[in-house]
Amino acid sequence: MRTVPVWWSSPMSSPSQTHSEAPSTGRGAPFGPLRGIKVLDLTRLPPGGHCTVALADLGADVIRLESPGAAGQPSLVVGQVGLSRGKRSATLNLRHARGTEVLTRLAGSVDVLVENNAPGELEGRGFGYPQAAERFPRLIWCSVTGFGQEGPYADRAGHDLTYTAHSGLLTALSPDLPWHPRAMLAVPLGAMAATSGILAALYERATTGRGCQIDVSLADAATWVAGALDAPFRDEAGGVPFSPDRRLYQCGDGEWITVAAAEPRTWQALCDGIGAPELAADGVPGPDRHEAVTAQLSSIFSTRTASDWVDALGPLGAAVGAVNTGRRIAADPHNATRGTTTEVAGVTVAANPIRLRDGNGDRSTTATEEPPVVGQHTDAVLREAGYTADEIGELRADGVV
Repeated sequence: MRTVPVWWSSPMSSPSQTHSEAPSTGRGAPFGPLRGIKVLDLTRLPPGGHCTVALADLGADVIRLESPGAAGQPSLVVGQVGLSRGKRSATLNLRHARGTEVLTRLAGSVDVLVENNAPGELEGRGFGYPQAAERFPRLIWCSVTGFGQEGPYADRAGHDLTYTAHSGLLTALSPDLPWHPRAMLAVPLGAMAATSGILAALYERATTGRGCQIDVSLADAATWVAGALDAPFRDEAGGVPFSPDRRLYQCGDGEWITVAAAEPRTWQALCDGIGAPELAADGVPGPDRHEAVTAQLSSIFSTRTASDWVDALGPLGAAVGAVNTGRRIAADPHNATRGTTTEVAGVTVAANPIRLRDGNGDRSTTATEEPPVVGQHTDAVLREAGYTADEIGELRADGVV
């Protein structure tokens, strides 16, 4: 059996490089498995923001590389505090003649580089993955794009709707076009795929000593989710059908609840809980009973508030839940207990869904430091990459950073 080294304390991009530990962010997390891992974030859009904030929550030192023209402004990923917390910010003008030179040196001081440029764009500027792999074989390079690094659509532009529709997930959710979801779907799915890929690559590097490129396509990630449905790749109806035991019902206060009592046990619990045990006599209703049973349940649920029904039926195992929106998401007692959301700079944001706990009961935490201002950590980041004070002053005078 081979021994796996502790990869988060391993040397950085090459044995010849010097490495200083990532500075403390002050978050005081008792359990941060990625402490000592440094991430250079070149992304500007939500997929990269979702990915790198997840890494920051796990203890990584994430450095956003931004345009000097925005120096002094809040460092926000498309204005979202939730995607920008717990990170540092440094500036670099990648279009400057010396921009690639500085980027190369910064890349040599980190473990992971995350970017969302068009395929080949950074390579064309003189420092893409091929150049990085040759110079820093331990560097892990994560590319997050809409359609991936290869294929006839690789260079095409798009947004979340583009990739959700292309993937088959849009029509898997509802074939009744035209419609589209109000929330992004492909973006967070792709971001979590990127996070998983980075963690796998870090483990692989620990065993082989070599990094790699991670090629994440948002469209591929959404197709992976669509693939969990019945017959997703055949032209026939599939998915979860509408039936009395699996649908939404409006309650007496106008709010909605979900019913997902699709098994004999949960259906029996539901029928007993609402005072209509006779509905369970013949088991879960078949298609011939759908209309009548739906009408009867609708009438019963209209007699009490949504919260009353959830509180009464949930503990019985009836598979009934609330339809939360807006402030009710954070206020939900279960979410409040688990810390599903948290406060950052006075804004309610989603907490990291990855929860780790060790044998001592220490837990990972969500980074709650408010986003920095653009360029706040430029000098520190350059010093960590080996630049002297005079060199940093020269870079500033020349408009490189």
